[in-house]
This record gives sequence, structure tokens and C-alpha cells, in this order.
Amino acid sequence: MVRNTFLPLAGIPNPRAKHKAASGVWLSLTVILTCLVSAPAQAQIVDKVIDGDSLQVRGVGEVRLIGVDTPEWDAPFGKEARAFTQRLVEGKQIRLQYDQQRTDKYGRTLAYVHLPNGVCVNEMLIQHGYGRLIKRFPFRYRDRFRRHEREAQRAGLGLWGVGVRKRRPSRTRSASVLERYDDNGNGRITCAEARRHGIAPVRRGHPAYIYMHDADNDGTICRQGHVPRPAGCPSSTIIRVPIYRGA
Repeated sequence: MVRNTFLPLAGIPNPRAKHKAASGVWLSLTVILTCLVSAPAQAQIVDKVIDGDSLQVRGVGEVRLIGVDTPEWDAPFGKEARAFTQRLVEGKQIRLQYDQQRTDKYGRTLAYVHLPNGVCVNEMLIQHGYGRLIKRFPFRYRDRFRRHEREAQRAGLGLWGVGVRKRRPSRTRSASVLERYDDNGNGRITCAEARRHGIAPVRRGHPAYIYMHDADNDGTICRQGHVPRPAGCPSSTIIRVPIYRGA
């Protein structure tokens, strides 16, 4: 009995191999393009901070921060939110990272704004209680931002303390924690600063925790010998796809 076995001959193209190779190349190209869409663009200069979540960026125009809604500058806690963003970015260099939707209905560019050290301003606004999570629109880091909002609510930070306590002890606590551990005054606490002050490893529940970056979200930061990922908005996952090279 003769089996119907396909044997590729020299000089004759294998249609199955060609199909698999084309599929592998196409899938790899798709992954590469996905990563390029989410990659931070070249450095830009912020000419003006309009309010806590809106910037005028040189060469780009008005930029609306993705995922966070701060009070308008003339609303309660709006001046504080605007001042916070001004201290971080006005007149300084930033990098923009885009999501799937590039503009809103007003024509503003939608982006995650990164400081030169990789810290994400969108994320910081929610962590410090200067803005609320935007829940009506989907975006890549919504679950991550939601966790930060809950932590800020529990701690009574920023706008979550307004109208709840007359003396706003949460804001006083926020200032005292940063004054104690934030040596470079950038609104964040690094592992180097935590170790310098003898509080490392920092666990969830410690006053300094919400001002730090828990890369793997396991509730412990700055463990000995632990190498965290860069701070800021998480980068897109790069999937390694094997490329078929033929028979």
C-alpha cells in the first residue's frame, strides 16, 4: 500500500512552508507594531499647564492626560492640582506615550506623560489624590489606576480629604511623609531614599508605600537583591513569537 505522503523536491517551493512562514512574519510584524504604538515618543517641552490634567506641549498642542480627571482650576482643590502638575512639568522636558485613541472629541492629544526619570504624571495625580479615575472610558492601565485611587481614598489624600475633615490631617500627613523621605523633592520616594532612611523593605500600609512604585504589586518594595522594573506607566508586554523558517 502506497501512502499519500508529501515530499518536497529541490527547486519546487513548498506551499505549506510558504503559508506558515508568511503567517509567522505577519504575526511578528503585528506584535512589533503594537509595541510601537505604546512606546513613548521623543522628548517634548511643556510650555504651559492649563489645569491639573491638561498641558500645552510645544510642537504638539494641547495634551489631555489619559485616565485621570482633576478639578478645574477654579473649582475646589483645582488650584492645588494645577500647582502640583506645574511643579512637575511646566517648562520642563517630558515624553508622551499614547494609547489606542490618539485624540478626544475636542481635538486634544490623549497621552500618558512621563518625566525624564520614567515616572508617570497621570499615575502620580491619582496616587496623591489630586485627581479621580475616569471610569467611563476604557484605557490600558485602568485597573492599575483604580488600585491607586482606592489607596488614596483610604488614606484621605488630597481631594478625598476635602470636606471630610476640617483640618485635613491627610494633607498634613502627606507633606510630612514626603518631607521626611523624599530627599530630592520630586514627589516620589525611591528605594535609595528608603534605604538611606532605614525603612526598606517598605510594605503596603507604611506611610511611604503610596509614594513608591510596587512593580510586581506584591505589597513589598525594595527587598534586598530585588531588581524592580522602571517606574512609571507599565510598558506593553512584548510577546516573543517563534518565526517559522521552513522545513
